[in-house]
Amino acid sequence: MQEGDRLTEAEQSADPGVLTERTRRIDEITARFKRVSAGLIPLGKQSILLAGFSGHLAEWDKLVDRETSAEVRSLVLRLALVALAIGLILAASNFWRRATFRYVQDSRRRQQFLLLRRIVVTGAVVFFIAFALASELGSLATFAGFITAGLAIALQNVILSVVAYFFLIGKYGVRVGDRVQVSGVTGDVIDLGLVRLHLMEIGADGQPTGRVVVFSNAILFQPSANFFKQLPGSNFAWHRVTLTLSSDSDYRLAESRLMSSVEAVFEKYRDSIEAQHQRLSEDLSLQLSGLRPQSHLRLTDAGLEMVIRFPVPLDKASTIDDEVTRALLDAIEREPRLKLVGSATPTIRAASETAGAAAH
Repeated sequence: MQEGDRLTEAEQSADPGVLTERTRRIDEITARFKRVSAGLIPLGKQSILLAGFSGHLAEWDKLVDRETSAEVRSLVLRLALVALAIGLILAASNFWRRATFRYVQDSRRRQQFLLLRRIVVTGAVVFFIAFALASELGSLATFAGFITAGLAIALQNVILSVVAYFFLIGKYGVRVGDRVQVSGVTGDVIDLGLVRLHLMEIGADGQPTGRVVVFSNAILFQPSANFFKQLPGSNFAWHRVTLTLSSDSDYRLAESRLMSSVEAVFEKYRDSIEAQHQRLSEDLSLQLSGLRPQSHLRLTDAGLEMVIRFPVPLDKASTIDDEVTRALLDAIEREPRLKLVGSATPTIRAASETAGAAAH
């Protein structure tokens, strides 16, 4: 455009060559101007559109900043509320714990209340966190449904153990210190957890073997597993001694002498057994037969078989069995008319029918 203005404003010339050159030059720059204009017009339109888009992007950027600030403030507020709620829950949990130790004297009940406290506190904390962080209740319910279904499948044995725990701690349930028999293993309960049961194994001689046996609580629901425990408030078991006398022995004399020997040992701990008998009769509202030594006679091919059953405290079973064995051997040795068949000697073992045990 500047060159066109210069050529137009130049001095007029009568020379045909100059005029022809000027005309050719004007035609060239005119054609060039048209070509440049054809490219500048769409570029100008694009420039206008880009300017508009830049304005929109700037507005969107400001909107994102405002929404981010609002979301951050909302998140901080939610976290503060969750922290406050968790603090209140923990404070209530601590108050619950102190009140349990102060007002609940029974150790078994205290353990149940403390377990219930842990379950309630954990559930409340998880609920508040999930509720505070969830944006929509529908998504929370869907997510919780999938999580619950997955956990139910993956932890079915654990869930079964937890359910069995509440069966074990029922009215006549298991306490720490109780003697139980699980799948042929006899032991004293040293810990009853939410999913596992720990036993201190007791050998055939009534003494600890030094091993701790661990069972899952779910064993309570297994049909092939047998679970026995002492009656509440009892701490005794029935033992029996079997002797086979020659057929020519005086059974009246044998019964009198041998029962007298066992009765002499029983008198040392009779008060303890009778106190347990009285307590069981009151707690169970049942009239139980007396807990005293008993004798039974039976004729066999080998001779006269005498079975003497007597109750023994669990914590002194091996000592009492030893005293009874010695007393019986002394009685047989002092009376020549009492003769055991062959080389048989008194054998003491736990009675298969135990009056002091109950099966679950």
